[in-house]
Amino acid sequence: MSESSATEPSTSSRPPAGSRGLPRAVGRIVAALTTAVAVLASPLPPAGAAAAATEVDESLFPVPDVLGPIASEVGDPAVRHTFMSSDLVSSHDYLEQEYFFSGTANRYDATVAGGIGSRATPSPTAAIVSSGHPYTTRMVVRRPADAADFNGTVVVEWLNATSGYDVEAMWYRTHEQLMRSGTVWVGITAQNVTISNPTLGLKKFDPIRYAELDLTAGGQFTSGDPLSYDVYGQGVQAVRHGGVLGPLEDDLQTVIAAGVSQSAGRLSVFTNAIQTRGEPVADAALLFIGGERMRSDLPIPVFKVYSESENAASVFATLQPDTDMMRTWHVAGTTHSDWQSMIVRYPELIRDQPTAALVDTCAQGPTRSRIPERYTWAAATEHLTRWAQDGVAPPTAEPLFTPQGTIERDQYGNALGGLRLAPVQVPIARAVAGCGLNGIYVPFDSVTLEGLYPTRGSYLEPFRRAVEENVADGYVLPADGKEMWGNAVSSIVGRGLACDELCANVSQFPAFPSTQSLREQWPPSTFLTATSSSISPIGPRSRWQAGRRTSIVARLTTPGRSASSSASRSCRRTSSGGIVRRRGRPTCSSASPTCSSSG
Repeated sequence: MSESSATEPSTSSRPPAGSRGLPRAVGRIVAALTTAVAVLASPLPPAGAAAAATEVDESLFPVPDVLGPIASEVGDPAVRHTFMSSDLVSSHDYLEQEYFFSGTANRYDATVAGGIGSRATPSPTAAIVSSGHPYTTRMVVRRPADAADFNGTVVVEWLNATSGYDVEAMWYRTHEQLMRSGTVWVGITAQNVTISNPTLGLKKFDPIRYAELDLTAGGQFTSGDPLSYDVYGQGVQAVRHGGVLGPLEDDLQTVIAAGVSQSAGRLSVFTNAIQTRGEPVADAALLFIGGERMRSDLPIPVFKVYSESENAASVFATLQPDTDMMRTWHVAGTTHSDWQSMIVRYPELIRDQPTAALVDTCAQGPTRSRIPERYTWAAATEHLTRWAQDGVAPPTAEPLFTPQGTIERDQYGNALGGLRLAPVQVPIARAVAGCGLNGIYVPFDSVTLEGLYPTRGSYLEPFRRAVEENVADGYVLPADGKEMWGNAVSSIVGRGLACDELCANVSQFPAFPSTQSLREQWPPSTFLTATSSSISPIGPRSRWQAGRRTSIVARLTTPGRSASSSASRSCRRTSSGGIVRRRGRPTCSSASPTCSSSG
């Protein structure tokens, strides 16, 4: 994909935005936004015209009225901006656009379990209790600027509402894979609390921009979010037929419904009880770290990915065997709310929601696992897309639990079962559940590390094999395997050095975000593997295809670089202690012992 700046391409005969039969409430949005902040962009075509080429099935969910895109400019008070607007899109030649959509929703007799929605029995098909309840809400669309870069897949995330503001939990973990693959991401606000929360909600963030948003039918439903299922389903219809994809709409092939934690619980009910009332609007369901047991007669494939934090008896009771329409991965060492989910969210929170909790307060130990759960989420998304499009089922994974519902552990406390990524197979820390949803991540002390990995090769060689195994098994995509390997190579493990607390990032995150966190956002562009005499770039070992492994190993030797010279360039010992800076970056001193993770 091009790395040029993101600009809206010229389109053919179809206008990119507009409205259809807008109700009075949405008309007030137009007036408020146009007069007060001048944020209204071009009009959408009538929804019927946008879908004229194909028959639209509105028997289950009608296509809602759509308004937008609503102009957004971070830092311009005359225009204002989309809540939690991402600065990650432009560098990938993506656009971010916000739309409002309105309609009338049904209220159903479906219920949802609390928390992450764990329930041992699937919800039955729901019945309508009442109809005609008006609503207005929003969606955020992040898509390729160039239609030629679109891969045909749209992931529609039910935004998580647990924190009282919209949390783009899947986006935070999978944005890299989504954008490099050309996938469109859409986030839908489906629950009232993230609109009306008096300190954290959208109306508190911008009472003008979001003045007319309402998911309570004018105050009729202030708890329980009974309209959320129809709101989400109609939002998916807007993605398919409402013009929000602009020039990409005609190339849409697959819609994946996605939810994380609390919203996975809601989405599992939507999939079991609501979408089964008619023709599904989503082609597949992706449930991360939450959800009830799924029905065995669903017409679409369902993929669940759990972290180690989901280890309660209530979760164990929801687990079910893999079938030709169901997959479950349980990833060892990962946690419900991990390092990645916070470090991506953190700067946006400082900008848009500074009153939100930004510091972990757990006293059990350092929080937020560094085991890269996001790689398994990215792989699951790719597999589910292929499953929905071509019928190619994803690989299976070992269960985390024993048949008795317990987790076996090694001498360091790390789990022995489940899907085991390279940093779990070749550990440098104790990574376990705890501290609420955030988990505990305690780096091994120097004595333990030196005992396990006295040399660079004793660490890198088994790590390399584990990465190749992860990629070959289909649990990690090749690009993420390269990144995981690059992080290992740039570490200090096996160099005879030690980190202080900043280097190891053992303080409560993110009170003192460390160089370890920052480094892992920008891993080396060249990924190296240690050999006895040289370091060579590592390529993807294999690509998982239809249950078999096909080796595609390719190594390109980098002349004149040795493992020892690579280490000495990024880190040197000093007799005086303190941090040595090279090219403006802190490196290390073994005398203090203080060392940053630049390695």
